[in-house]
Amino acid sequence: MERFLNEEVLQRSKTRTRLIARFLYSLAWLVLVLFITLCLLTRTGNAQTMLYAAMAVMILGSLVILALWMFALEPAKAEERHLAGLAALTPETREGRISLSRDSFRIPKSVLVRKIRLTAEDEVLSLNLNEKLADRMPPDGTLVRVETARKFITGMEVLETVPDQGDRPKSSRLKTVFRAMGRFFLPATVIVMMSILLTGFVFIRITDTDPENKLVIYADCEVQNAPELAEKMEKALNGAVRMVKIHPFSYAMFDSVQLKQADLFLVPDSHREEYREWFAQENGLLIRDPVSGSAAAEKYFLYIREGSQPEPYRLYIGGSSVHLEDGLARKAAEILLSIDTEKEETP
Repeated sequence: MERFLNEEVLQRSKTRTRLIARFLYSLAWLVLVLFITLCLLTRTGNAQTMLYAAMAVMILGSLVILALWMFALEPAKAEERHLAGLAALTPETREGRISLSRDSFRIPKSVLVRKIRLTAEDEVLSLNLNEKLADRMPPDGTLVRVETARKFITGMEVLETVPDQGDRPKSSRLKTVFRAMGRFFLPATVIVMMSILLTGFVFIRITDTDPENKLVIYADCEVQNAPELAEKMEKALNGAVRMVKIHPFSYAMFDSVQLKQADLFLVPDSHREEYREWFAQENGLLIRDPVSGSAAAEKYFLYIREGSQPEPYRLYIGGSSVHLEDGLARKAAEILLSIDTEKEETP
């Protein structure tokens, strides 16, 4: 009798489960290390690119890990539990002619099985067979002696062969694929959404740096192309800071402390009194003059506020800036005032 379950088969199943688990955990660590590496390599100029790269790594890595978990590790664990459970039982022996069903189904938290009808002289039994063993079954109608444990076939001996009537209909692979895709779709969607949200949050936290290594500019107007301006200022500062961050006031609407501790502020004259206590000096540096039409960094700051008349904008150094004593805040202000996009684009 050919036995489908013995100590060797059980040990192979355990070994397979361990190998898949180790590979899965190694892959998870690799994704995490790659994500942290991208964060540590982030600078002002490549921040946006690195964020997209980090999101791609986390999304793709999470989907691969989820697929391996659902379609490799969990089935391997289920089969190991299934085999261990059967090995602990005392087998029974029966004889009859077999007929293998076409379709397979999964027992909850267990293996994929095919039904076998065993027809004896006085009874018809419905038995279960591991889907992996379906190709090893003799033609329908063959007289066999089977060894069973809890209605699962664990061994078989052919007693009388019958002519092969051709290929036995196989289980519908397409149906199996669609079933697997249905099981995968919902958790994959959740994983993608969580990866996007958590990656963005964690990325910002990791790539952020101490105030001493960062220059922060807030503008009381709309900001556009901020990464480009930040990269220009970082280069002009000759590596004095690790990162330059430029935001509109609305960016810090939930964190007023962060806003008050900025190094530079761009504020219209109509709002100067509202924020004056944040400034290191009473009079700011004129960065946009509506009378003469001159303005610095017009490519990056939209000085005209919606529903308001054109007015002067001034650049103030923050009174709580950590870069007051080292002079970096004033140097950054001078650099920002010198950025004239019209002159830069003129041949």
